[in-house]
Amino acid sequence: MPGTSLTTRQSALIWADMAMGTAGPGAEETVRVVLGLVDLFDEPAVTSVFSAWTDAYEETREHLWAAYRLRLEAVGEPRGVLESLTHWFEDGFCASHCFRGVLGNEAGSLAERLRPGAPGRDALVRRVRRVLSVAGPVPRADLEPVYQAVAGVPELRALTAA
Repeated sequence: MPGTSLTTRQSALIWADMAMGTAGPGAEETVRVVLGLVDLFDEPAVTSVFSAWTDAYEETREHLWAAYRLRLEAVGEPRGVLESLTHWFEDGFCASHCFRGVLGNEAGSLAERLRPGAPGRDALVRRVRRVLSVAGPVPRADLEPVYQAVAGVPELRALTAA
């Protein structure tokens, strides 16, 4: 409407909607655009526009979870990613799928990869800590294999005492 200002959230959602409406972006580029909008606007709600779109495209989901895993392992706090995960974990419809995408599918290899001196251990500890810190609403059946795998890791023990 002429003469009215848009909030940051409204602007971010409009741009995200426009990005999803653009014909032809590949899965990897679409994920890059959406996460760039999350960063630019500091507005995790952008991922809500994206989530419905990714439901239809398996390849896009794989790129999304790979990008989320990288951000969750970064030294800096990935606020937008954590807030969007919190939202998705609270959604009973997609909580399990989202959790498996960012951590749960790796439960079988976590104990070995988290042993002292393992390559990439510090980054993985950050990801596990961050995911488990917002995973309360995820069904226990999905959480349990991860809890068992990380129970012996001193830095993560407090998160598994749920």
